Amino acid sequence: MLANKLIQCTLFCILASPGFPSAQENSKGSAILNVSPFMMPPRQTWAPLADSADPNAAVTEMNASSGDLGFRVIHLRKSVQGKKQAAVDLAQSKLVQTGDILLSFRPLWDKTLAYAHMQLGVSHSAIAFIVSEGSDELVMTLESPISYSSPLNSPEHYADLDAIHIVRPELEEAQKRNLEKWARLIMSSPSRFGFFTDYSMPMYKRGLPGISTPHDEIRLLADVALGNTNSTFQSYCSEFVWNLLGLRNCDPAVFDQDCIKPIFSTSDGMMTGIIPKVSGNAGLVQGPEATLIGGLIGDSEKTAMLTKSVFVDVLTDPSQLAGRMSAGHLKVAEANKGNMAVVNGYYGSGEPEALAAEINKSVIGNVSPTSFLIRSNAGMDGFRYVGTVVFDR
Repeated sequence: MLANKLIQCTLFCILASPGFPSAQENSKGSAILNVSPFMMPPRQTWAPLADSADPNAAVTEMNASSGDLGFRVIHLRKSVQGKKQAAVDLAQSKLVQTGDILLSFRPLWDKTLAYAHMQLGVSHSAIAFIVSEGSDELVMTLESPISYSSPLNSPEHYADLDAIHIVRPELEEAQKRNLEKWARLIMSSPSRFGFFTDYSMPMYKRGLPGISTPHDEIRLLADVALGNTNSTFQSYCSEFVWNLLGLRNCDPAVFDQDCIKPIFSTSDGMMTGIIPKVSGNAGLVQGPEATLIGGLIGDSEKTAMLTKSVFVDVLTDPSQLAGRMSAGHLKVAEANKGNMAVVNGYYGSGEPEALAAEINKSVIGNVSPTSFLIRSNAGMDGFRYVGTVVFDR
């Protein structure tokens, strides 16, 4: 049985798969994204996208050498990495919209450890807003920790971030305006919002008074933002984004909790561990599986990849891992070695429903940074992959 710290933990994780062929570039590509195909979004899930409106943001495509997988690469100048000009370039390109989810992507996590592979290289999530500053428009992020919120120039996070996935939820213009209003309220009182470091413990499981369901979390976010409570809102990055999106139908000026609607369509509003065969849903461990299914990888090849390349440790020498992953990432991966072996066995035995049910008994419904990409890769809930920003020009 999987331990309670399993997939719901999601503490900034990783990726890998030995034996996968390298990506092939259609035209101008990026060596930064030369990773295993199962880390690439299925092409059928890509959002429609107009040409870049700014020559400082060039768009090309990369294909995996097997399967219908690849990246839509948005190339920015290396000189703007970690600087506000990157936010200006992206806004002027019109490739990013208010409400888009920005996922920090760590290509160096390819071909490392099994727990890392499950996370599709995604280490952090934020939500983007297009704002005006003087004569410029720019991309402003809102995220937890609140101190990371910035025009892509927070030195604690964006200075060394080489790649950023953009995933687009399906939002109407009125919903975007609502989210902007909530964002302004939150940024006007940042001291009310704190970062919670334990990704294995979602807010509704912490024993907080009146917070016993995911729905309660969203209501608390609204109450804290509106100043209706003296409580603070302590959340990790993906939990924060998920809760904020749950307020997309709510105008803060006339807030009524009946407008709350979780962005995921699972029964309790959050993701679980394993849905057999990814039938109508995709759970927290199923990022790689959803990718391969969406990429039209055949069943036998998919099973071989999952059992021989994904849910296995590739690197075992700590000196090799040190340059790719932080000590915190390594600690989480080490703690989940046994859990990853169980998942490997699940795929190797043909994904039996009984084993999935047994595994799910110890999995807490939760949201990881990878969750948004999983929903997109599985073609669910209106999420679509837009592209991956790299700083390589």
